[in-house]
Amino acid sequence: MANNEDQGLLIMTDKTDKSARPKSLIQAISEIEQFSVAEMHSELPEGAMPTATGFSFLEVGTKSSLLSGAVTALTTPLMIAAGEELIPVFGDRELTLFDKLFSVLITVAIPVSFALFIFVILTRSYAGNITRKAINSLVGGLCTGKAIMIVFVMILFHYVCFVTLSSANVIRAINWVSGIFFVPALHIDFESIYRKIMDIKSVLIPSAYFIAFVNILFIGIVSLALVIGRHKTKIRKEFLREWE
Repeated sequence: MANNEDQGLLIMTDKTDKSARPKSLIQAISEIEQFSVAEMHSELPEGAMPTATGFSFLEVGTKSSLLSGAVTALTTPLMIAAGEELIPVFGDRELTLFDKLFSVLITVAIPVSFALFIFVILTRSYAGNITRKAINSLVGGLCTGKAIMIVFVMILFHYVCFVTLSSANVIRAINWVSGIFFVPALHIDFESIYRKIMDIKSVLIPSAYFIAFVNILFIGIVSLALVIGRHKTKIRKEFLREWE
């Protein structure tokens, strides 16, 4: 960045433009906050946010959304398995109401906290022309990532449940393992193993729908933030117009 004192111009170099592109969710939020503060006093020109920067907001939103969705996809089967008393929580299979609620809270804490964080930022940001574009790109990425995660988890969990862990495939795999020459000497209870696999299989479909519900809830919270934020911006614009 160079400051031309004679002409009073601020010249943006390529280096500055690259550094302005957000590479993480926090950087994207910070950029939106800066745009918002600047546009409270006057609208920024259209070129204030280049196309490449807009795509960076979309990319950051998608990656952040996929990461939080992946965590939810991993923890949800464990939560449901714990609720069905298939695995212990705090070393105990007989769960109290507190244990069940705690396992649910652990699972939904990350996506809900993530959504509420975005909600607070968007509802308090003044959405001028450039700020609105940045917000739209970020929210578009967030919702796209959640939609991708919903479709992916639905396909994966149904495939694993009805194909990979079908009774025929599990029995075939157990027969193959039991046929290895040294396995009979180990006296493994394959019937118990089969039952445990079927128990694990039983939590996959409920997990898929719970993950879909959590992700849809995330999309709903973020979309509501857009509506509230724009409504607040409209009220502020009308207020300033009356005082001009």
